Amino acid sequence: MSPRSYTVKCIGIFVGLSTLLFMQGSPLCAQQIPASELPPPGTDTGLDGKYDPQNGIAQLICGEDKSVATIFQNDHVLVFMPPDEVVAPGHVLVVPKRLGARNLLDLKPDEMRNLLVAVQKAGIAQKNGLGATGFRVQQNNGLSSSQTVYHAHFHVIPSFGGKAPGTPAPRRKLPEAEYNEIAAKLKAAWPK
Repeated sequence: MSPRSYTVKCIGIFVGLSTLLFMQGSPLCAQQIPASELPPPGTDTGLDGKYDPQNGIAQLICGEDKSVATIFQNDHVLVFMPPDEVVAPGHVLVVPKRLGARNLLDLKPDEMRNLLVAVQKAGIAQKNGLGATGFRVQQNNGLSSSQTVYHAHFHVIPSFGGKAPGTPAPRRKLPEAEYNEIAAKLKAAWPK
């Protein structure tokens, strides 16, 4: 199998698995877009429309928001812990650094490859640095799929043994010391 065919096959499998995971999950609690500013039904599904360069992720990429722990970054990808609400300690977001990609449909194949490599490394860092016994990857596209920040991104959410599969825990804000400690462990465990 050629490398290109393998990449396409892996992306197809990932999208299919992500869809299954999303269908089992509950809607996100945090909301970047205030309800009063959501588009009227039937107008903007989130899959189309103009990119907002003032969205929270864009501000972070441009260096306007310094309140988050950056776990990893290179020329193409940024991995960070959300500062406000997390599903589990060690929950990270993996985002493309290119501005303009509102969702998965706006990403180029090379960007997808770079993002999925970073998603995999995030899972490794969660396992090795935090002792995670599993993790899930969530990626929402469009308003009806609970996308609330219109910059493409993947959630990599660790899980820890001893609980049966089921509805994910609600999001919560971590105390600053715990937030910084977890970020340091993930950075130290990030694969080279």
